[in-house]
Amino acid sequence: MIGMIRGELLKMRHSTMGRSMWVMPVITILLGYLISMAGPYAQQFTYNIWYGTLYPCLVPLLCAMNIRCEIRLHYQTMLASPVFGAGQWTAKCIAVALKLLLSQGIFWAVVSLLGIVFTTSVPVSFGGAGMLIVWAVSLWQIPFYLMLASKLGMIPCVMLGLLAAFFSFSVVEKGLFFLFPFSIADRLMCPVLLIRPNGLLLEPGDALLDPVVFLSGFCMVAVLLAATVFGSVKWWERREAV
Repeated sequence: MIGMIRGELLKMRHSTMGRSMWVMPVITILLGYLISMAGPYAQQFTYNIWYGTLYPCLVPLLCAMNIRCEIRLHYQTMLASPVFGAGQWTAKCIAVALKLLLSQGIFWAVVSLLGIVFTTSVPVSFGGAGMLIVWAVSLWQIPFYLMLASKLGMIPCVMLGLLAAFFSFSVVEKGLFFLFPFSIADRLMCPVLLIRPNGLLLEPGDALLDPVVFLSGFCMVAVLLAATVFGSVKWWERREAV
């Protein structure tokens, strides 16, 4: 399995996929600090742009670019492999997840360093925990978008990510927010970063600060991850060379 994961990571090295891992975080940080004029809440605003808009688009983008490389070769490098099967598909999912984790780490590190220069409004530990949570609750999207990209291509996947991020703002403050799984990350960030999805500060005692949402959020994510991994593996095992 480790060898297959390394092989998948090698495919993404020195490519558009590899560059997007640091380009997207840097663009987000530049936008956040420029729009907020590097004010006292620049960090919170930048975090908000990242987990609310840019990262939800990065996940389908990376998955679609990964699959596009396989489509160009008609999946021959995978279908002709002696280890074709569930392990091969799982390795691809893990490789994408590791790249996304790297992107989260780059974003968190740069924003934390900027907090030394500018006014810090988000503790380093809170920011790191928040980025790990955003990464964890998005894992179910990886097999989902990989399979979707194989069927529909890159543009529909990225558009879906953008639309999902947009509509999540309308349901994130609802009691049943977890029924729209794309809103889970936005909702769980409220008690971590102490801001609403629209970037406004939360007042003490606000219902959005209640940590009980972590239970429903992570339970839904666990179910979705199991379903998407199992479903995509079964779909992949039935593929034939095209």
